[in-house]
Amino acid sequence: MKKVFLFILCSALFVACSGDHLDVNPNVNTDVVIQSVDDLDRLFYGTIATNGTEHQANVWCTDNASMPQEILDETSSFSDEQQEHYTFSTIMGSRSSDQTWRSYYGQMLVVSNLVLEQLEEGQIKGIEDQALVDLLTAEAHFYRAHNHFNVALTYALYPNEANNDELGIVIKQTSSVTESQERATVKETFDFILTELDEALKYPNTEKKGRFRIGKPSVHALAARIHLYLGNYDKAKTHADTALSGFSTMINFENSISILPYTLWYGPYVYPNTAQLASWQQAGSDFYNDQYWYFYETNGYWNTSPSQELLDLYDPADIRNVFYIDGWFSRNGATTNTWTSYMNMGPGDTYAGPNVAEMYLTRAECKARDNDFAGAMADVEMVRINRFAVADYSPLSIPTSDKDAVNEVLNERRREAPFTLRFMDIKRLNNDPLTDPIVITRNINGETITIQPDSRSWARPIGDEIIILSGGATVQNQY
Repeated sequence: MKKVFLFILCSALFVACSGDHLDVNPNVNTDVVIQSVDDLDRLFYGTIATNGTEHQANVWCTDNASMPQEILDETSSFSDEQQEHYTFSTIMGSRSSDQTWRSYYGQMLVVSNLVLEQLEEGQIKGIEDQALVDLLTAEAHFYRAHNHFNVALTYALYPNEANNDELGIVIKQTSSVTESQERATVKETFDFILTELDEALKYPNTEKKGRFRIGKPSVHALAARIHLYLGNYDKAKTHADTALSGFSTMINFENSISILPYTLWYGPYVYPNTAQLASWQQAGSDFYNDQYWYFYETNGYWNTSPSQELLDLYDPADIRNVFYIDGWFSRNGATTNTWTSYMNMGPGDTYAGPNVAEMYLTRAECKARDNDFAGAMADVEMVRINRFAVADYSPLSIPTSDKDAVNEVLNERRREAPFTLRFMDIKRLNNDPLTDPIVITRNINGETITIQPDSRSWARPIGDEIIILSGGATVQNQY
């Protein structure tokens, strides 16, 4: 048997999920020899700390974000890198490290590839435990689909016929550091992602082993998200249906969200109780337990600043309004315009894993495109009734055209997941004949910048250090 050594991170990685697998030995702060299927299982538990990543494009490269000029004039609240994303710059001159690329090609993907390699060799102990082998196989393919999709979403152009031969991403299928770092085409990239989804779906009895692990509904939820992005609406609806059949419990905000007043050195604030959550600890997954797989994204500067256009989409009685903290930028010294920051978890973090609300809204959009307007709005209302107090809730009217119905669903997606799904939605909608093109205009530091739907800057630039470390094999996007 080929011995494989991995340096597993210290036992702190296990803090967040200790309640899910108390029988797992957390004392793995030395080199570990992979000898059994159980060891592979522990590797997935040991990488849960990577279930979050920095994703500045999801925050700043949409019409949901704003950088008020008064704040830019008065403070250094927004980093140079954030301003470069906000203006869709194709030269990220201030970025010292591309954390999004590094995260998605990091530990979780390496572990997934290693698990598949070890199972294929078939020389480790416990290989006869078919249920565990099936779970690990499905989980590894799931992570490969998820991580490659998020890299492609960020750094590649939209996968349509005109872009098929454009640069996609680096496809990592082995745990070897010598694997090719050349970028596949857009078509090759998404063919690989869909193949990985199909592989993950082959195992019908995949049972979730804890909130940080996946089960069969998790794979269907990811498939629904990816097929929606690709415009495969029949498949997206089927997968959303199946995910909801497996799990459909939603958080009721009237019963779960409370208001916490704070007075700190920079002034008094009113926070949602979710502000006290630590996304990387069990508290985050305890609260957001409606996710098919617990995953979060972080904007480490604690300044997720919404646009007025986004804020205007919310009904005053919508409980989701409490996620917008008024006067936030006074903490950085702003006085002329102290504006607002978004905080649905601890400062700067937001849940990003496919969840029940997303599946209802995915299914709703697919129904709307199929002229089932009543069915579409019934799914939208399944989300809305959990976002208002009973006394404040009233259903929306049923649209009379597919375009109006789709736009109603899209507005609800903006309200529900403003800094995780909107970047994905704009890229796909700008390639959709049913909806109006989305043009983004920035007025910043005396300059007006307009980003057209066909701009190549929707594929964000790869960090220079990634290109250097690849020896030039990974090439930059062309703009």
